[in-house]
Amino acid sequence: MSGRGLDKFWQMVGASGRPASRAARRGCLSLLLFAVAPRVDAQTQSFAATAGVGIDHLILGVDDLIRGMEEFARRTGVTPVKGGVHPGRGTQNALASLGNGIYVEILAPSNEAGTQRDSGTMHATLTPVGWALHTTDLPAVIAGMRAEGVAMSDIRPGARARPDGVQLTWQTAAATGDAMDAAPFFIQWGTGTPHPSTQSPVGCRYQSASLGETRPAPLSKFLATVGIAVKVSASDTRAMTIVLSCPKGEVTFR
Repeated sequence: MSGRGLDKFWQMVGASGRPASRAARRGCLSLLLFAVAPRVDAQTQSFAATAGVGIDHLILGVDDLIRGMEEFARRTGVTPVKGGVHPGRGTQNALASLGNGIYVEILAPSNEAGTQRDSGTMHATLTPVGWALHTTDLPAVIAGMRAEGVAMSDIRPGARARPDGVQLTWQTAAATGDAMDAAPFFIQWGTGTPHPSTQSPVGCRYQSASLGETRPAPLSKFLATVGIAVKVSASDTRAMTIVLSCPKGEVTFR
């Protein structure tokens, strides 16, 4: 607003058409800031806070599960455990806990007949290919993100059985808008499903993650909206870097 515009504003709030006093101006400004600022915060963060949004798991893709498990054990000092096959999706996984409700998923082909090869499982060595945010209210998250202008998929159910027969169920949804390929998807675990972070080998801890994106602004806004502190930088190619603290020291996957 220009100086002339401000003068008109102060005159409007002054008595009898005269400009308001300096004290009155300060009071009006304080009321203005008090009234507007919380509204902005509530608009962009309330749905994420009430829906329990946080980092759930990080995904490392590889073209062979056993070799990926061996690489992870060699580099970190923690041997992951097989998680099971994703029926109809052509993938299987192995898991290791990262503490604080977070885990790492090693994703590899299951060679299931009639399924297409997942592009994230075409790496010769462990490579970050995705990540997920957990929530306790997936419909609320979808509605909140759409209200912020982010195109979201509908809810998709998922399930797998662990080698010990325990059944895990979940629901997911993902951003579908332009420049959102590196955005995390949202997951809500089924009632009674044990979270993999509590059922997997321990020893490593999540330290940090960072993203490179050709158009970083949309992804940065997405993460700020849900309150996730992961740095997004401009890059010629899309990339993700994950840093873990493990028995063998700091380990970086990129």
